[in-house]
Amino acid sequence: MSNSTPTSVLSVLVERITALIEEGKTSEATRAAETAIDSARRAVEADPSETPHLIAALELLGDMRRESGDYPATETLYLEALEWAKSAEIDGGQLARLKSSLAAVYDFSQLPDSATPLYEEAIELFESLDPPADLDVANLRNNLAMLYKDGGDFDRAENNYIKALEIFERILGRDNADVAAVYNNLGALYYSAGYSAQAREMHNQALEIRARVNDPNHPDLGQSYSNLASVLHELGEDDEALKNYETALRILESNLAEDGETFSIVSANFATLMRDLGKTRKAQAIEKRANKLLRRQIA
Repeated sequence: MSNSTPTSVLSVLVERITALIEEGKTSEATRAAETAIDSARRAVEADPSETPHLIAALELLGDMRRESGDYPATETLYLEALEWAKSAEIDGGQLARLKSSLAAVYDFSQLPDSATPLYEEAIELFESLDPPADLDVANLRNNLAMLYKDGGDFDRAENNYIKALEIFERILGRDNADVAAVYNNLGALYYSAGYSAQAREMHNQALEIRARVNDPNHPDLGQSYSNLASVLHELGEDDEALKNYETALRILESNLAEDGETFSIVSANFATLMRDLGKTRKAQAIEKRANKLLRRQIA
């Protein structure tokens, strides 16, 4: 068999897998991906220079497993791909992608100690490309910042959020959902750290952008109104806080079928504020209505 044959076979398999995925034929695509890996393993045994094709096949099946939520299988596939990458010359972007994908698996699996260094390595690799993969860097910095926030490292979280924000604004412009999301995340960071004035500014920025780029009943707007309400309460601006909670609930109620959990949380927060203000009957009315609406969704 000539050296070019394995590569040709794998190329055909990859094209078929891609087509099957686009057609929604997940089971067939998975079988084809497994076949591609078997073919690639045989090819590597005969010619180690075929290793990059095995890595590509492992990554492809890993991506499919991750999409289906099979994280243990995904981890195994990505780890094997990275192990093979130690002895093969592969594109820096592919290596960065593998590390960031594995980091995302660990992140979702609540394993921050495993996810954090991989995010950092992937960021460094994406930044070293010519040209740098700036949007990938921004997305990873946003993810990394969340891990630092959850771990109580305020400075690193803030630094990564700000760097992500700078990239998104430079490339995507100010009126963009990703920009608004980072402002929202910064607001949550400042709020949790006790910097309520800064939190209000960030949530205002997020709300203004989301109001410009979304329809009036978009759930992101409901989130922003709710977050702003919490900050305003901390600042003693309870009248404004109540108005924002009311608006948040109206929006979230219109999206109840898609996200009942957020509606439930915001309703509870609104009721708590009412009780804090001595308005027990109104608090009870909010809770009663929320429970009634949520029960309807379950029925």
